[in-house]
This record gives sequence, structure tokens and C-alpha cells, in this order.
Amino acid sequence: MEINWASGVEPRNGITASAGCRKPWKERTSSTRLTDTSEIGEIIMDDSPESDDSPMAPPLTRRLSSTSRAQENMKKFFTSASRTISNAVQRNHEELKDSEDLIEEEIPILAELGPAALFRYHLNDWLQIVLVILLWLLCFLVPPFQRHVGEKNFATPELRYPFKSNTIPFQAVPVIAVFVPLVVIVGIFIKRRNFRDLHHALLGLLTAVALTALITDAVKVGIGRPRPHFYARCFGGTLAQPNYDPVTGNVICVATAKEMKEAYKSFPSGHTSWTFAGLSYLAMYMAGKLSIFDRKGHSWKVLPIIVVMLCATFVGVTRIDDYWHHWTDVCTGASIGTLTAYFCYRQHFRSLFDDLPHSTYDYIPVGSVPRATQIKSKRSVSAPPENSSFDNSSYDKTSYDVEQGRVTDSFDHK
Repeated sequence: MEINWASGVEPRNGITASAGCRKPWKERTSSTRLTDTSEIGEIIMDDSPESDDSPMAPPLTRRLSSTSRAQENMKKFFTSASRTISNAVQRNHEELKDSEDLIEEEIPILAELGPAALFRYHLNDWLQIVLVILLWLLCFLVPPFQRHVGEKNFATPELRYPFKSNTIPFQAVPVIAVFVPLVVIVGIFIKRRNFRDLHHALLGLLTAVALTALITDAVKVGIGRPRPHFYARCFGGTLAQPNYDPVTGNVICVATAKEMKEAYKSFPSGHTSWTFAGLSYLAMYMAGKLSIFDRKGHSWKVLPIIVVMLCATFVGVTRIDDYWHHWTDVCTGASIGTLTAYFCYRQHFRSLFDDLPHSTYDYIPVGSVPRATQIKSKRSVSAPPENSSFDNSSYDKTSYDVEQGRVTDSFDHK
């Protein structure tokens, strides 16, 4: 393509189309233009290398191309900047809103005010336990539903087992469900010196047992299922002569009302639910401290957990052997206790499959940081510094949860 340089447009390198006389580039004025519009169209529309950024392309073509790209880049820049600013403003607005909602829930530093600050923060949770215990005591004042028991109910031996005393008395149940886990938790506290862990462990344990007791006895009163030794308790023995109401066909028992009140409380098993609530909670607590799912293949860590659960299972088996409960009563009681324990444990402690299964949740902020800031943080307050490495051996020495109520906050750096 050739351009008519006589039209006044400066050639490349200042060389004219005539005898090769040179014309300074700076002498070009704004009046410079192309007279042939068809040639201008050819220059602009030509997509050959010489019509764009090629060194052989005319200056006007290079100028038009660079101007177009600059406009596109500026447009993209301002669009991206506008979007970034808009997102930043929206995030800032949400964070301010969360901070305003939770600013009143800031927690004082335990190191300054002592462990009592943690107790005051969870005061409502402790009062809830007291309320649940009061409701549980009210269940003893309500007579159970007296299900109709007639002659047809004794056609099978389901209700005609002999009356036996309890292998594990009721007074031993709180010892197994509460005192044994309490001893283990306090022992771990003495070794770890982690007050927040102790507080949350006790709060979760007592909540689990209290809720299990309330649920169990409320269901007992509502269903009123006869125990397997109902016949012997009602008539005085398995060989005693039964007596029935001639109108309703219901049994007429010779036992006292107090004795018969217990005869209608078979479902679910209270011994089993209590025991599974306390010991299942203890098993999960120990599993977290031992990090049994740390993907290191140490099977010995599972042994203490199995022993604890076998003890709970033994209590349930004795309830069937003593003819105080049907097997369905025991299975239901075990389910109630285990599920309640799991629910209460996860209120305060991380999942057993978490990278830090032994630590509590980080909803207590460091200093006076609002909970909104702490909740949005993906890193736990109880996690160690970035430049530290640890394993179970270092945790055994120092309890590597970094938190407000601990006695020492040192780490084993490797």
C-alpha cells in the first residue's frame, strides 16, 4: 500500500516521497490530514502485520491502534475498580452491622478478671441445668399412665418374669454417670492446666446427664409400659392367683400404689440412659484428647474408649438380666443417652475428625474483640503459632491450646 505523501502527512522517519529531502518530525502540525478517505479506511481496516503494531506500519495506524487499546484497558480498569470498591463497601457494612449486634457480648480477659469471667459468661447455661433438674424432679410427682393389663397380656411370659433386686442399684447410677467422668476430667485438668477446657467439659457433662434424666422420666410417665416382672409385682409372685376387674378386665393388684407406680415405668431404661449419657460423653472427651482419628494408625488409643463403652453396655445388660426392662427399653435408653451426650459434647468441643479435636471452640475472643470478628476468623484462637510444629507428645507436656485461662502458654518449637 502506498500513501500520497504530498497530501501533507509526514512519512516515517521524516523522509518525503520526493527527492529524499528530510523534514523534521516536530514541524508536523495539527492540520496534518489525509485527503484520500478510501486510503484512510484501508489503513484502519487492514489487519496485516504492517497495519497494526508492526514497525513497518504507518504512524497513524499505530497511533489509532494504541489509542483503541488504551481506551479498552481504561474501561476494564475502571469497571474492575468500581466492582472492587462496591464489594469492599458491602463487606465493611456487614462487618460493622455484626459488630454492632455483638458489641455488647464482648467477653473480659480471663487473665485479668480470673476464671469467674468465664462462669459469668455461661451463667445462663448453668441456670438451664438447674431448671432441667427441677423439671426432672417434677416428673416424680406425676403418676405414670396406667396401661390396661388384662388376662390376655399374661398369655406370654413377657410380663411374668420373677421379681429380682437390682444388680446395680439406683444410687450407683449417678456415681457411674457423673462421678467417674468427673474424676477423669479433673485428672486431665491437673495435667493440662486448661481452665476453659475444664469448665466446658463439666458444663457439657452435667447438661447431658440432666437432659437425659428429664427426657427418660418424661417418656416413662407418658407411656407407662409394664415391666417384665409386672405379674409378680402385682399379684405377689409368679405363681400367685391373678384377680381382674369384672367390668374392665383390668388387673386388681395386691401391691401398694407406690410399688405399682414403678411397675409402669419400663420404657425406656433409666439406668441405661443415664449411664450411656455420662460414659458416652466421657468416651468422646477422651477420644478428643487422644486424637484417635489423627491418621497415624495408633490402635491402642481406641482401647480406653472401648472399655468405657463396655461398662455402659454392662449396665444395660444387667437391666435385662434382672427382668426390670425389656431389651427394647435398654436399646432406647442407650440411644437417648448417646445422642444427648453427642449433642452436648459438640456444643463446646470440636469434631473428633477435626485437626484439633482436643480443643474447645474459639468463641471466646482474645481481649475485647467482638464475637463477630472471632466467628469470622477461620483460624482458632487455641491454635499454635504459624512457625510452631507439634504432636501429641508436645501436647502432653504443655497442653498446646493457647487460651485465656491457662497457667502456661509456652510451646515446644522444633
